[in-house]
Amino acid sequence: MISHRNAFLAAAIGLVLATGVASPDVAAKEKDKQAQSKEDRSHDDRAKAAKAKADKANAEKREAAHHENARREGERREASHRADAERREASHRADARRDAERRDADHRADARRDAERREAAHRADARRDADRREDAHRADARRDADRREAAERHAVGQQRALEVRQREEAHARNARREAERREAALRADSRRDADRRVSQYERQRLVTLQQRREAEYRRYTAERRALEARRISTIQAQRRAQQARYQQWYWDQQQRYASRWSRNGYDDRYYATPASYRYYRDGRAYQVNSYAADMLRQAVRYGYEMGVRAGHADRQDGWRSDWRNNYAYQDAGYGYNGYYVDRSEYNYYFRQGFRRGYDDSYRNDYRYGTYNGNQYGNLYDNQYYNQYGDQYGSQYGNQYGDNNGIAVILASVLQSILGLQQY
Repeated sequence: MISHRNAFLAAAIGLVLATGVASPDVAAKEKDKQAQSKEDRSHDDRAKAAKAKADKANAEKREAAHHENARREGERREASHRADAERREASHRADARRDAERRDADHRADARRDAERREAAHRADARRDADRREDAHRADARRDADRREAAERHAVGQQRALEVRQREEAHARNARREAERREAALRADSRRDADRRVSQYERQRLVTLQQRREAEYRRYTAERRALEARRISTIQAQRRAQQARYQQWYWDQQQRYASRWSRNGYDDRYYATPASYRYYRDGRAYQVNSYAADMLRQAVRYGYEMGVRAGHADRQDGWRSDWRNNYAYQDAGYGYNGYYVDRSEYNYYFRQGFRRGYDDSYRNDYRYGTYNGNQYGNLYDNQYYNQYGDQYGSQYGNQYGDNNGIAVILASVLQSILGLQQY
Protein backbone atom coordinates (compact mmCIF):
# COMPACT_ATOMS: atom_id res chain seq x y z
CA MET A 1 0.00 0.00 0.00
CA ILE A 2 2.88 2.41 0.88
CA SER A 3 4.67 1.72 -2.39
CA HIS A 4 1.49 2.60 -4.33
CA ARG A 5 1.12 5.81 -2.45
CA ASN A 6 4.76 6.76 -3.08
CA ALA A 7 4.38 6.06 -6.76
CA PHE A 8 1.30 8.25 -6.88
CA LEU A 9 3.09 11.13 -5.13
CA ALA A 10 6.07 10.86 -7.44
CA ALA A 11 3.77 11.06 -10.45
CA ALA A 12 2.03 14.13 -9.03
CA ILE A 13 5.32 15.88 -8.32
CA GLY A 14 6.57 15.17 -11.78
CA LEU A 15 3.39 16.63 -13.22
CA VAL A 16 3.75 19.82 -11.17
CA LEU A 17 7.34 20.28 -12.15
CA ALA A 18 6.48 19.77 -15.74
CA THR A 19 3.86 22.46 -15.70
CA GLY A 20 6.06 24.88 -13.69
CA VAL A 21 3.32 25.70 -11.24
CA ALA A 22 4.88 24.13 -8.18
CA SER A 23 5.16 26.38 -5.19
CA PRO A 24 7.84 26.38 -2.41
CA ASP A 25 5.37 24.95 0.10
CA VAL A 26 4.45 22.14 -2.11
CA ALA A 27 8.13 21.28 -2.62
CA ALA A 28 8.72 21.24 1.10
CA LYS A 29 5.72 18.99 1.67
CA GLU A 30 6.90 16.72 -1.04
CA LYS A 31 10.31 16.49 0.59
CA ASP A 32 8.72 15.64 3.93
CA LYS A 33 6.67 12.93 2.29
CA GLN A 34 9.71 11.44 0.66
CA ALA A 35 11.54 11.40 3.99
CA GLN A 36 8.52 9.76 5.63
CA SER A 37 8.37 7.20 2.83
CA LYS A 38 12.04 6.38 3.31
CA GLU A 39 11.52 5.97 7.05
CA ASP A 40 8.53 3.70 6.43
CA ARG A 41 10.60 1.54 4.09
CA SER A 42 13.37 1.32 6.68
CA HIS A 43 10.86 0.31 9.33
CA ASP A 44 9.41 -2.36 7.03
CA ASP A 45 12.88 -3.72 6.34
CA ARG A 46 13.65 -3.91 10.03
CA ALA A 47 10.33 -5.68 10.68
CA LYS A 48 11.04 -8.16 7.90
CA ALA A 49 14.53 -8.83 9.27
CA ALA A 50 13.13 -9.35 12.79
CA LYS A 51 10.47 -11.68 11.41
CA ALA A 52 13.04 -13.63 9.43
CA LYS A 53 15.24 -13.90 12.52
CA ALA A 54 12.26 -15.13 14.59
CA ASP A 55 11.31 -17.65 11.88
CA LYS A 56 14.88 -18.92 11.80
CA ALA A 57 14.92 -19.28 15.60
CA ASN A 58 11.60 -21.17 15.51
CA ALA A 59 12.88 -23.43 12.76
CA GLU A 60 16.01 -24.18 14.80
CA LYS A 61 13.86 -24.97 17.83
CA ARG A 62 11.67 -27.31 15.78
CA GLU A 63 14.76 -29.00 14.33
CA ALA A 64 16.21 -29.46 17.82
CA ALA A 65 12.91 -30.84 19.11
CA HIS A 66 12.75 -33.21 16.13
CA HIS A 67 16.28 -34.46 16.81
CA GLU A 68 15.45 -34.92 20.50
CA ASN A 69 12.28 -36.89 19.69
CA ALA A 70 14.20 -39.03 17.21
CA ARG A 71 16.91 -39.70 19.81
CA ARG A 72 14.32 -40.65 22.42
CA GLU A 73 12.48 -42.94 19.95
CA GLY A 74 15.75 -44.64 19.03
CA GLU A 75 16.56 -45.19 22.70
CA ARG A 76 13.05 -46.56 23.30
CA ARG A 77 13.30 -48.97 20.36
CA GLU A 78 16.74 -50.09 21.47
CA ALA A 79 15.47 -50.68 25.00
CA SER A 80 12.49 -52.61 23.60
CA HIS A 81 14.81 -54.74 21.44
CA ARG A 82 17.00 -55.46 24.46
CA ALA A 83 13.96 -56.44 26.52
CA ASP A 84 12.68 -58.72 23.72
CA ALA A 85 16.11 -60.32 23.42
CA GLU A 86 16.23 -60.88 27.17
CA ARG A 87 12.73 -62.40 27.13
CA ARG A 88 13.66 -64.70 24.25
CA GLU A 89 16.85 -65.73 26.04
CA ALA A 90 14.92 -66.42 29.25
CA SER A 91 12.31 -68.44 27.33
CA HIS A 92 15.05 -70.38 25.58
CA ARG A 93 16.72 -71.16 28.88
CA ALA A 94 13.38 -72.23 30.39
CA ASP A 95 12.63 -74.47 27.39
CA ALA A 96 16.11 -75.98 27.58
CA ARG A 97 15.67 -76.57 31.30
CA ARG A 98 12.27 -78.21 30.76
CA ASP A 99 13.64 -80.38 27.96
CA ALA A 100 16.54 -81.46 30.16
CA GLU A 101 14.17 -82.24 33.03
CA ARG A 102 11.88 -84.15 30.68
CA ARG A 103 14.77 -86.15 29.25
CA ASP A 104 16.05 -86.85 32.73
CA ALA A 105 12.60 -88.01 33.85
CA ASP A 106 12.28 -90.25 30.77
CA HIS A 107 15.73 -91.66 31.44
CA ARG A 108 14.84 -92.40 35.06
CA ALA A 109 11.54 -93.98 34.00
CA ASP A 110 13.31 -96.16 31.41
CA ALA A 111 15.92 -97.17 33.97
CA ARG A 112 13.18 -98.00 36.48
CA ARG A 113 11.28 -100.09 33.92
CA ASP A 114 14.46 -101.90 32.90
CA ALA A 115 15.25 -102.61 36.53
CA GLU A 116 11.71 -103.90 37.11
CA ARG A 117 11.93 -106.13 34.04
CA ARG A 118 15.29 -107.49 35.13
CA GLU A 119 13.96 -108.04 38.65
CA ALA A 120 10.89 -109.86 37.32
CA ALA A 121 13.07 -112.05 35.08
CA HIS A 122 15.41 -112.72 38.01
CA ARG A 123 12.51 -113.72 40.24
CA ALA A 124 11.12 -116.01 37.55
CA ASP A 125 14.53 -117.64 37.08
CA ALA A 126 14.89 -118.01 40.84
CA ARG A 127 11.44 -119.66 41.04
CA ARG A 128 12.36 -122.08 38.28
CA ASP A 129 15.67 -122.93 39.97
CA ALA A 130 13.89 -123.47 43.27
CA ASP A 131 11.34 -125.75 41.60
CA ARG A 132 14.11 -127.77 39.96
CA ARG A 133 15.98 -128.12 43.25
CA GLU A 134 12.80 -129.17 45.02
CA ASP A 135 12.05 -131.81 42.39
CA ALA A 136 15.61 -133.16 42.65
CA HIS A 137 15.36 -133.21 46.44
CA ARG A 138 12.10 -135.17 46.35
CA ALA A 139 13.56 -137.67 43.87
CA ASP A 140 16.62 -138.20 46.08
CA ALA A 141 14.40 -138.69 49.11
CA ARG A 142 12.31 -141.29 47.29
CA ARG A 143 15.43 -143.20 46.23
CA ASP A 144 16.80 -143.14 49.80
CA ALA A 145 13.52 -144.43 51.18
CA ASP A 146 13.47 -147.24 48.63
CA ARG A 147 17.01 -148.23 49.55
CA ARG A 148 16.24 -148.23 53.28
CA GLU A 149 13.13 -150.29 52.77
CA ALA A 150 15.01 -152.84 50.68
CA ALA A 151 17.77 -153.05 53.30
CA GLU A 152 15.23 -153.66 56.04
CA ARG A 153 13.52 -156.40 54.11
CA HIS A 154 16.88 -157.99 53.36
CA ALA A 155 17.80 -157.92 57.07
CA VAL A 156 14.57 -159.68 57.97
CA GLY A 157 15.29 -162.36 55.44
CA GLN A 158 18.77 -163.00 56.90
CA GLN A 159 17.26 -163.71 60.34
CA ARG A 160 15.21 -166.64 59.10
CA ALA A 161 16.19 -170.21 59.73
CA LEU A 162 19.17 -171.63 57.87
CA GLU A 163 17.17 -174.64 56.67
CA VAL A 164 14.70 -172.47 54.80
CA ARG A 165 17.08 -169.70 53.89
CA GLN A 166 17.31 -170.39 50.21
CA ARG A 167 13.55 -170.78 49.88
CA GLU A 168 12.88 -167.72 51.95
CA GLU A 169 15.50 -165.68 50.11
CA ALA A 170 13.97 -166.65 46.77
CA HIS A 171 10.55 -165.82 48.11
CA ALA A 172 11.88 -162.53 49.47
CA ARG A 173 13.42 -161.66 46.15
CA ASN A 174 10.21 -162.43 44.33
CA ALA A 175 8.18 -160.53 46.90
CA ARG A 176 10.55 -157.59 46.70
CA ARG A 177 10.36 -157.46 42.94
CA GLU A 178 6.59 -157.71 43.03
CA ALA A 179 6.39 -155.03 45.71
CA GLU A 180 8.64 -152.73 43.70
CA ARG A 181 6.59 -153.37 40.59
CA ARG A 182 3.35 -152.65 42.42
CA GLU A 183 4.84 -149.56 44.06
CA ALA A 184 6.15 -148.28 40.70
CA ALA A 185 2.77 -148.92 39.10
CA LEU A 186 1.05 -147.20 42.02
CA ARG A 187 3.35 -144.18 41.73
CA ALA A 188 2.77 -144.04 37.95
CA ASP A 189 -0.98 -144.25 38.47
CA SER A 190 -0.79 -141.56 41.12
CA ARG A 191 1.21 -139.29 38.83
CA ARG A 192 -1.24 -139.87 35.96
CA ASP A 193 -4.19 -139.15 38.23
CA ALA A 194 -2.52 -136.00 39.52
CA ASP A 195 -1.70 -134.86 35.99
CA ARG A 196 -5.24 -135.62 34.91
CA ARG A 197 -6.68 -133.65 37.79
CA VAL A 198 -4.39 -130.66 37.08
CA SER A 199 -5.14 -130.85 33.38
CA GLN A 200 -8.89 -131.00 33.98
CA TYR A 201 -8.69 -128.11 36.43
CA GLU A 202 -6.66 -125.99 34.03
CA ARG A 203 -9.01 -126.84 31.18
CA GLN A 204 -12.05 -125.90 33.24
CA ARG A 205 -10.37 -122.64 34.24
CA LEU A 206 -9.65 -121.79 30.62
CA VAL A 207 -13.18 -122.77 29.55
CA THR A 208 -14.66 -120.53 32.24
CA LEU A 209 -12.35 -117.68 31.26
CA GLN A 210 -13.25 -118.12 27.60
CA GLN A 211 -16.98 -118.09 28.35
CA ARG A 212 -16.53 -114.87 30.29
CA ARG A 213 -14.63 -113.31 27.38
CA GLU A 214 -17.32 -114.32 24.90
CA ALA A 215 -20.13 -112.94 27.07
CA GLU A 216 -18.26 -109.67 27.58
CA TYR A 217 -17.59 -109.38 23.84
CA ARG A 218 -21.29 -109.95 23.00
CA ARG A 219 -22.34 -107.26 25.47
CA TYR A 220 -19.80 -104.85 24.03
CA THR A 221 -20.88 -105.40 20.40
CA ALA A 222 -24.52 -104.84 21.35
CA GLU A 223 -23.70 -101.57 23.14
CA ARG A 224 -21.59 -100.06 20.38
CA ARG A 225 -24.21 -100.35 17.58
CA ALA A 226 -26.09 -97.20 18.63
CA LEU A 227 -22.83 -95.39 19.40
CA GLU A 228 -21.43 -96.08 15.94
CA ALA A 229 -24.59 -94.79 14.19
CA ARG A 230 -24.36 -91.50 16.14
CA ARG A 231 -20.65 -91.18 15.42
CA ILE A 232 -21.11 -91.60 11.67
CA SER A 233 -23.86 -88.94 11.70
CA THR A 234 -21.54 -86.52 13.53
CA ILE A 235 -18.73 -87.05 11.01
CA GLN A 236 -21.14 -86.52 8.11
CA ALA A 237 -22.28 -83.27 9.70
CA GLN A 238 -18.63 -82.16 9.76
CA ARG A 239 -18.49 -82.73 5.97
CA ARG A 240 -15.72 -85.32 6.31
CA ALA A 241 -16.76 -87.51 3.42
CA GLN A 242 -13.76 -89.84 3.33
CA GLN A 243 -13.74 -90.36 7.11
CA ALA A 244 -17.48 -91.06 7.07
CA ARG A 245 -16.98 -93.68 4.36
CA TYR A 246 -14.15 -95.23 6.32
CA GLN A 247 -16.20 -95.36 9.52
CA GLN A 248 -19.11 -96.98 7.68
CA TRP A 249 -16.71 -99.44 6.03
CA TYR A 250 -15.15 -100.27 9.40
CA TRP A 251 -18.55 -100.94 10.96
CA ASP A 252 -19.75 -103.01 7.98
CA GLN A 253 -16.61 -105.14 8.13
CA GLN A 254 -17.12 -105.75 11.84
CA GLN A 255 -20.73 -106.81 11.22
CA ARG A 256 -19.82 -108.87 8.17
CA TYR A 257 -17.25 -111.01 9.93
CA ALA A 258 -18.86 -111.19 13.36
CA SER A 259 -21.18 -113.99 12.22
CA ARG A 260 -18.30 -115.84 10.54
CA TRP A 261 -16.18 -115.58 13.68
CA SER A 262 -19.02 -116.81 15.87
CA ARG A 263 -19.65 -119.78 13.53
CA ASN A 264 -16.00 -120.84 13.39
CA GLY A 265 -15.53 -120.66 17.16
CA TYR A 266 -12.34 -121.39 18.97
CA ASP A 267 -10.00 -124.33 18.54
CA ASP A 268 -10.21 -126.93 21.35
CA ARG A 269 -6.48 -127.52 20.97
CA TYR A 270 -6.01 -124.13 22.61
CA TYR A 271 -6.76 -125.72 26.00
CA ALA A 272 -4.13 -128.43 25.55
CA THR A 273 -1.40 -126.11 24.21
CA PRO A 274 1.12 -125.15 26.91
CA ALA A 275 2.50 -121.65 27.32
CA SER A 276 5.56 -121.13 25.15
CA TYR A 277 5.86 -117.32 24.87
CA ARG A 278 6.72 -114.66 27.39
CA TYR A 279 6.25 -110.89 27.12
CA TYR A 280 6.35 -107.89 29.44
CA ARG A 281 3.95 -104.98 29.77
CA ASP A 282 3.86 -102.28 32.43
CA GLY A 283 6.57 -104.04 34.43
CA ARG A 284 4.70 -107.39 34.53
CA ALA A 285 5.61 -110.66 32.83
CA TYR A 286 2.94 -112.67 30.96
CA GLN A 287 3.12 -116.23 29.66
CA VAL A 288 0.85 -117.32 26.77
CA ASN A 289 0.60 -120.17 24.29
CA SER A 290 0.92 -119.91 20.52
CA TYR A 291 -2.81 -119.20 20.00
CA ALA A 292 -2.74 -116.14 22.25
CA ALA A 293 0.59 -114.98 20.75
CA ASP A 294 -0.91 -115.13 17.23
CA MET A 295 -3.94 -113.15 18.43
CA LEU A 296 -1.68 -110.41 19.85
CA ARG A 297 0.28 -110.24 16.59
CA GLN A 298 -3.02 -109.91 14.72
CA ALA A 299 -4.03 -107.01 16.99
CA VAL A 300 -0.92 -105.03 16.05
CA ARG A 301 -1.22 -105.85 12.33
CA TYR A 302 -4.91 -104.97 12.10
CA GLY A 303 -4.32 -101.85 14.20
CA TYR A 304 -1.63 -100.65 11.78
CA GLU A 305 -3.82 -101.28 8.72
CA MET A 306 -6.86 -99.55 10.24
CA GLY A 307 -4.63 -96.63 11.25
CA VAL A 308 -3.39 -96.28 7.65
CA ARG A 309 -6.98 -96.17 6.40
CA ALA A 310 -8.08 -93.60 9.01
CA GLY A 311 -5.05 -91.34 8.44
CA HIS A 312 -5.56 -91.47 4.67
CA ALA A 313 -9.21 -90.46 5.09
CA ASP A 314 -8.41 -87.47 7.33
CA ARG A 315 -5.65 -86.33 4.96
CA GLN A 316 -8.04 -86.57 1.98
CA ASP A 317 -10.66 -84.56 3.90
CA GLY A 318 -8.12 -81.88 4.87
CA TRP A 319 -8.85 -82.65 8.53
CA ARG A 320 -6.35 -82.16 11.33
CA SER A 321 -4.32 -85.10 12.61
CA ASP A 322 -6.48 -86.62 15.36
CA TRP A 323 -5.98 -90.37 15.84
CA ARG A 324 -7.00 -90.31 19.51
CA ASN A 325 -10.61 -89.32 18.69
CA ASN A 326 -10.97 -91.75 15.78
CA TYR A 327 -13.64 -94.36 16.46
CA ALA A 328 -11.48 -97.27 15.26
CA TYR A 329 -8.76 -96.26 17.76
CA GLN A 330 -11.26 -95.94 20.60
CA ASP A 331 -13.02 -99.19 19.68
CA ALA A 332 -9.72 -101.05 19.04
CA GLY A 333 -11.68 -104.26 18.47
CA TYR A 334 -11.30 -104.93 14.76
CA GLY A 335 -10.52 -108.63 14.35
CA TYR A 336 -11.28 -109.49 17.99
CA ASN A 337 -13.75 -112.33 18.48
CA GLY A 338 -13.60 -112.87 22.22
CA TYR A 339 -11.11 -115.75 22.05
CA TYR A 340 -7.68 -116.54 23.49
CA VAL A 341 -6.86 -113.11 25.07
CA ASP A 342 -8.74 -110.52 27.09
CA ARG A 343 -10.32 -107.67 25.14
CA SER A 344 -8.31 -105.08 27.11
CA GLU A 345 -5.06 -106.79 26.08
CA TYR A 346 -6.16 -106.92 22.43
CA ASN A 347 -7.24 -103.25 22.59
CA TYR A 348 -3.85 -102.14 23.94
CA TYR A 349 -1.81 -103.73 21.16
CA PHE A 350 -4.33 -102.75 18.46
CA ARG A 351 -3.91 -99.10 19.47
CA GLN A 352 -0.13 -99.45 19.37
CA GLY A 353 -0.34 -100.47 15.72
CA PHE A 354 -3.12 -97.97 14.90
CA ARG A 355 -1.17 -94.93 16.09
CA ARG A 356 1.84 -95.84 13.97
CA GLY A 357 -0.25 -96.61 10.90
CA TYR A 358 -2.18 -93.34 11.24
CA ASP A 359 1.02 -91.29 11.51
CA ASP A 360 2.56 -93.05 8.50
CA SER A 361 -0.50 -92.48 6.32
CA TYR A 362 -1.37 -88.95 7.44
CA ARG A 363 2.21 -87.74 6.90
CA ASN A 364 2.61 -89.94 3.83
CA ASP A 365 5.97 -91.01 5.26
CA TYR A 366 6.01 -94.75 5.95
CA ARG A 367 8.49 -95.39 8.73
CA TYR A 368 6.74 -98.25 10.56
CA GLY A 369 5.39 -100.27 7.64
CA THR A 370 4.77 -100.56 3.90
CA TYR A 371 1.84 -99.34 1.85
CA ASN A 372 0.84 -101.44 -1.16
CA GLY A 373 -2.27 -99.63 -2.39
CA ASN A 374 -3.00 -96.73 -4.75
CA GLN A 375 -1.37 -93.78 -3.06
CA TYR A 376 -3.89 -91.24 -4.30
CA GLY A 377 -6.94 -93.44 -4.72
CA ASN A 378 -9.89 -94.20 -2.49
CA LEU A 379 -9.24 -96.98 0.00
CA TYR A 380 -12.90 -97.82 0.38
CA ASP A 381 -14.34 -97.96 -3.16
CA ASN A 382 -16.25 -101.01 -4.34
CA GLN A 383 -13.33 -102.39 -6.30
CA TYR A 384 -11.12 -102.54 -3.22
CA TYR A 385 -13.98 -103.83 -1.07
CA ASN A 386 -14.61 -106.68 -3.50
CA GLN A 387 -10.92 -107.38 -3.95
CA TYR A 388 -10.01 -107.59 -0.27
CA GLY A 389 -13.37 -108.22 1.37
CA ASP A 390 -13.01 -112.00 1.72
CA GLN A 391 -9.34 -111.93 2.48
CA TYR A 392 -9.83 -111.62 6.22
CA GLY A 393 -12.22 -114.54 6.41
CA SER A 394 -9.72 -116.88 4.73
CA GLN A 395 -6.95 -115.37 6.79
CA TYR A 396 -8.89 -116.09 9.97
CA GLY A 397 -9.43 -119.67 8.83
CA ASN A 398 -5.66 -120.01 8.42
CA GLN A 399 -5.16 -119.32 12.12
CA TYR A 400 -4.24 -115.63 11.94
CA GLY A 401 -1.55 -115.74 9.28
CA ASP A 402 0.37 -112.79 7.87
CA ASN A 403 -1.59 -109.68 7.03
CA ASN A 404 -1.85 -109.38 3.25
CA GLY A 405 -3.89 -106.21 3.35
CA ILE A 406 -3.21 -102.82 1.85
CA ALA A 407 -0.72 -101.86 4.60
CA VAL A 408 1.69 -104.12 6.47
CA ILE A 409 3.66 -103.23 9.59
CA LEU A 410 7.37 -104.04 9.58
CA ALA A 411 8.28 -107.28 11.36
CA SER A 412 10.94 -105.48 13.42
CA VAL A 413 8.39 -102.89 14.59
CA LEU A 414 5.89 -105.65 15.39
CA GLN A 415 8.47 -107.46 17.53
CA SER A 416 9.54 -104.24 19.27
CA ILE A 417 5.91 -103.56 20.23
CA LEU A 418 5.09 -107.07 21.50
CA GLY A 419 8.51 -108.22 22.71
CA LEU A 420 7.42 -111.87 22.46
CA GLN A 421 10.11 -114.30 23.62
CA GLN A 422 9.71 -117.97 22.82
CA TYR A 423 11.03 -120.49 25.33
